[in-house]
Amino acid sequence: MKLIKGAVLTCLLYVSAVYADGAKVVYDLSSGDSAKIEKEMIKSIKNVAQYYKSQNQEFKAIVVISGDAYKYFIQDLKESPYTMDKAAIEIQPKFRPLLQELNDNDHVTFKMCSVGMKVRQIKQETLYPFVHADMMKDVYLINAQNEGYAYIPVH
Repeated sequence: MKLIKGAVLTCLLYVSAVYADGAKVVYDLSSGDSAKIEKEMIKSIKNVAQYYKSQNQEFKAIVVISGDAYKYFIQDLKESPYTMDKAAIEIQPKFRPLLQELNDNDHVTFKMCSVGMKVRQIKQETLYPFVHADMMKDVYLINAQNEGYAYIPVH
């Protein structure tokens, strides 16, 4: 009987350790399509975060930015390669508060590929203050997945 109780206790401790962190997801964002970003990333994160809050579970999300998505995370477009990008200029007033809200209220971390920034000549000081850029995209994604984050592409 003691052996069975010990086995059950061990299983319970293992299961609770596996689920202790709540839900974790990394979004691999490379799309430049603002409608797709709004639907498949911004609204998705809001809905998923709300679900886990309603379940009293912690929710963590990381958005790794690369490809055609850089322009949506630049605060000072005039000091960037996107100074004449009509799509970025038009959507910025809408996206900025939504992205800020994800960061502030839903604890979403935004990480931009530093290699792509160099190629595009994007300066760190032109980014929104909540965007981090100290590693390359692949390292962010590998680290997140090694830490148990689910992977969702937004390409």
